[in-house]
Amino acid sequence: MRVRNYSQFTGLAIAGWLLSSFSTVATAVNVSQVVAPASINPSFGNMVQLASNHLPQPKLVFQGQESYTNAGKNFQRYKLAVANWSAFPAQLFDSSPDLPPCGLNNNSSRTWVDIYNAQNNQRIYGFCAFSSPQNLNSLWFAVEQGQTPPSSVYIVLNDRRANKTYRSNSISLQKGQSPPALREDCIAFNPNNIAVNQVNGSWKIVEGGNHWMFYFGNKANEAKRAFQIIKNYRMNKSCFVGRPQPSFTYLLVNNLAPSGSVLGEDCVAFNPATTTVNKINNRWKIVDGNHWMFDFDNNKSEAEQSLAIIQKYQFTRSCFVGRPNASFSYLRK
Repeated sequence: MRVRNYSQFTGLAIAGWLLSSFSTVATAVNVSQVVAPASINPSFGNMVQLASNHLPQPKLVFQGQESYTNAGKNFQRYKLAVANWSAFPAQLFDSSPDLPPCGLNNNSSRTWVDIYNAQNNQRIYGFCAFSSPQNLNSLWFAVEQGQTPPSSVYIVLNDRRANKTYRSNSISLQKGQSPPALREDCIAFNPNNIAVNQVNGSWKIVEGGNHWMFYFGNKANEAKRAFQIIKNYRMNKSCFVGRPQPSFTYLLVNNLAPSGSVLGEDCVAFNPATTTVNKINNRWKIVDGNHWMFDFDNNKSEAEQSLAIIQKYQFTRSCFVGRPNASFSYLRK
């Protein structure tokens, strides 16, 4: 992957191929010509609205930051991703030797991606050799420690073949730096003391004979399968968001996400870095791209808390026993 960089931050760390000596590349994306929705940033003046087509606005999210050292200097890397990356076709990132090169790279991609400071619309960093929409999960820029980073940024996808640009939302980098303390509601249990019992005609997983933990109705096989999964992972905490009628549940193993796999598991993979809270059809949902994962109705705060939990434990699989109406569900890495 090759990287284009022309930054007002003199301390910007360059990973990849530095092209600052190629002045013609610096003008490949002219901010004054970017097409953007009029509602995003009024400072763009006479811009026309984003061209109407089947491609959505990129949904930019802040993944966090990390420190690193390069050439004896210390830098802070700011990591970004496009939550709805799967909505963008692979053809956008085809190698395009017939289009103008990116410096000495004659096979740069059809679409270049640039990061802008949302406060002054100055370009910070760019990528000109992405090969897949999934690369939109690997956006970043860096600032030398001691210098002030932008408070908010956005990106622009420049489809050079179609002569179209797609500008994302602006995101704050400051919000992600000091997240509020995450309060979790968990009940510890001993996986060595659990059993599958039929209580009053219904199958349950119970601890110590009298602590009813999970309810399965008349589905004895699903109760036994859930029991096996708990024992296999040695899960020992059952956690909730929104009791007494929780909108989200998860299990932990010694305060960590369950990891590994169980033969025959029914799991759906997702990327916690690109998972977001969106309002869809007047209901708050946790989604990964076009994949609707969890529904919270009108409870935005519980959706946001649940997303914070997913990202804290870096869950990557949502798993079920007994779909389509699962009697037991859990998340794991």
